[in-house]
Amino acid sequence: MQRRLNESINIHIMENEKEAHDWELNTLASELYWWVDFFNIAFFREQPVPVPAISFEKTKISNLGHYVIGRNAFGIKENININRVHLKRPMWDLLATLLHEMTHSWQYLYGNPSKSWFHNKEFQMKLLEFGIVTDNKGCHLGLGDPFVYLLKKHGVELNHNKDPGGIIRIPPKEKPKGKSKLRKWTCGCTNIRVAVSDLEAKCLKCGNRFELAE
Repeated sequence: MQRRLNESINIHIMENEKEAHDWELNTLASELYWWVDFFNIAFFREQPVPVPAISFEKTKISNLGHYVIGRNAFGIKENININRVHLKRPMWDLLATLLHEMTHSWQYLYGNPSKSWFHNKEFQMKLLEFGIVTDNKGCHLGLGDPFVYLLKKHGVELNHNKDPGGIIRIPPKEKPKGKSKLRKWTCGCTNIRVAVSDLEAKCLKCGNRFELAE
């Protein structure tokens, strides 16, 4: 069944990522594809999800990863993107994101996705079945078995204590801040911020030219 699910281009992309030894993300990509196969066996055995095309594009800083519904700009289905901005996270965190996105794939193949609610109750309950506790925005709140057990069994470090309910609570992350493109310019009597690198302007109040202040 799984072979019929997989598109040939996805297999070629996977093989290319694994064989691109001059690529800085070769090792990580190879490891993530190994876990895709493992998660399919461990969690999706009866309803396997297709081999994804894993990408590492930079997206907005508040996003850890995403699953592309339908086909992406290249006409490729099952595109899972792991945000390149956050690749320095611990492996357990990256794998939680990978399983999260694979669960989106499962829901769109076998479940009942909501048109207006991306992380609906069905999605949350499916992840909870795997040991990942989420809220209705898809944020991970805690990790438990079997997810934690399987990661530790395969050498993934997770040095956190479980609460009495057997859940490792994930503390709320500080809201990440993106780098502003606005630059500060001053004329001496006032300051302005504009998103240009070369400003040609004078202050109508003091007559001085605006100079870059930072």
